[in-house]
Amino acid sequence: MKSSWKMLLGLVGVLGLTVVLSGCGKSSASSGNSDYKYGTITVPAKDGSICNAPNYIAYEKGFFKKNGLKAKLVANPRDISTLEAGFASGKYDVQNGDFQYLPAIQNGAQIKAVGGIHQGCIKLLVPKDSNINSVKDLKGKTIGIPAQGSTPQYVTSIALQHAGINPKTDVTWKVYSTDLLAKAAQKGEVQAIGTVDPYAYQAQQEDGFKVIIDNNNSAGNQDMANMGMKKDGSCCYLYISNKLIKENPAKAKAIAKSYKEAAEWINKHPEKTAKIELNKGYVSKTKFINEKNVAQIIRDEHFELNLKKGKSDLSYYISQLKEAGYLKKNTNNAELLKKAYWDPDLK
Repeated sequence: MKSSWKMLLGLVGVLGLTVVLSGCGKSSASSGNSDYKYGTITVPAKDGSICNAPNYIAYEKGFFKKNGLKAKLVANPRDISTLEAGFASGKYDVQNGDFQYLPAIQNGAQIKAVGGIHQGCIKLLVPKDSNINSVKDLKGKTIGIPAQGSTPQYVTSIALQHAGINPKTDVTWKVYSTDLLAKAAQKGEVQAIGTVDPYAYQAQQEDGFKVIIDNNNSAGNQDMANMGMKKDGSCCYLYISNKLIKENPAKAKAIAKSYKEAAEWINKHPEKTAKIELNKGYVSKTKFINEKNVAQIIRDEHFELNLKKGKSDLSYYISQLKEAGYLKKNTNNAELLKKAYWDPDLK
């Protein structure tokens, strides 16, 4: 009897402990879920790019978590078709990128721009001893670019057509790996190069390359404005998948808010941003790619998620790319803008 009583007490104790542990487990899970009201997102952001800072900072400084999002940063596929398929299927949710996606959106890419996120990071440069001193001098020349349909090609084309030069017929485009563009110009294989920071900035600082076109016109330079480089114009945008915007607009707004807060933090803390990018391995360190130079590039790009101006800038790029022949001749500009842009109320 005594033994049976002990067994009963033991059973009660075990059951009681089980209930307590189950209660604790439930409470912990509930607490964890409450941190991520909108669940998970996948961001194809890891590609070594300095201007991908909003992805890294939204993650590292807790802006995703603050807005109820559990973010997973993954490699950015180099193949654009793989990236497009990822957005269409829901594999990817968001990333920041430049306006080179406009032709892809016209052709069915399932993403929308959601605000310009920083100003220019693209330049057209020539070697220091070049006799090219203006856009007009580019007529008949060969221009090195990282890819056909790249933003350096588009930026250069905008300036060319403002100078009365046809970007399709009056210049020759030649593709090189980004890290080989400066060498190609120095060898005389091309007469000018269109490229992005930090490669453009490095060519300036280390090899004395001259800037002919700079799509970062934060200073309001009139010569650059005459080339079609808008004052304070957006260069890169936040992009969110159509699938997510349609199926869960509240979650999409939470994403946009996270990037808005991250961009504001970056703009206030360029040095700290540079340290995070380099020390966390998002950007590979080299002798030139150091905290000082990365911070300067970040400072120059003026990070801010600007919804209204981003929309007007994208409208401008649509008109320019259509004129240059990179969009279809029968493009309805207003319809493409509607297809390509989402303007959420983040209040």
